[in-house]
Amino acid sequence: MPILCALVGATGVGKTKFSLALAERLGAEIISLDSRQIYKDFCIGTAQPSEEDRALVPHHLVDFLSPELPFSVGKFSSLVRDLLSSDLQKNYILVGGTGLYLKALTEGLANIPEISTSVHTTCAALLKEHGLEFVRNKVFEMDPSLEGSIQARDCQRLLRALEVCTQTGRRFSEIRNERCNGLGKIPVFWLVRERTNLYEMIDSRVLRMVENGWIDEVETLSKKVSLSAPAWQSLGYMEWLNYINGKADKNSVLELIRQGTRHYAKRQITWFRHQNECVELNFDEKSDRMLRIVEENLLKSNSNC
Repeated sequence: MPILCALVGATGVGKTKFSLALAERLGAEIISLDSRQIYKDFCIGTAQPSEEDRALVPHHLVDFLSPELPFSVGKFSSLVRDLLSSDLQKNYILVGGTGLYLKALTEGLANIPEISTSVHTTCAALLKEHGLEFVRNKVFEMDPSLEGSIQARDCQRLLRALEVCTQTGRRFSEIRNERCNGLGKIPVFWLVRERTNLYEMIDSRVLRMVENGWIDEVETLSKKVSLSAPAWQSLGYMEWLNYINGKADKNSVLELIRQGTRHYAKRQITWFRHQNECVELNFDEKSDRMLRIVEENLLKSNSNC
């Protein structure tokens, strides 16, 4: 029976190296579970697997999409399902830190209705006339459970929630949890490190990216990719562009990116702790021991099918 499992964890925890060892051990190919590694030429700052890594183990959904194009969780799910159905005998490991992609793939996509033009116009007008705080308060009044799941300044998600609540007369959280067309439960392995150790690794990795030419990459991309392109939302790219344009000094940008990456890692840890049923793999264990834990769990999972 072919293997399909997921290897997840915070940015910088060590997923790439361990995933290569696991893929070789299982005879598997890797599917990227990363919403930033999809874009062509945005390589260093998104920590795309190297050419050597990709030669060692085939990778999918990496460095394939124009930076100018948007990408959605629905598109991700569709591409993965197409890949899985193209060869039913291959083993695959989903590797990355975008928990929402994994949730959508396994549990299915929320059946959110299309928003009418009139509702979209009305909600946009409320935002323009009364401001984000008004919209936020209205959304949390209509659906109090969203208060802990949408950040206070996340304009896009707040406006989306307002549109759905207004269109349907129902709570957005309820509709969002009504999912369809998921693959079902798969084994998920969560890589963890002691928090202080993880943050030290993140700081070192950001510096290593700079040494490997990240700033030059940003400067090259700024000459050929529109600054309104979705790929520029990747952490660190606009920050380095500010440095290149003389709007910030190098050390302050370096620290800003390190801090932003640590905060992102913290959010990922929170997600995987609460959103997915995982087998925890602690890097305090030796790599061989961790690989055996994965194999034992996969064997148990296949025997239960």
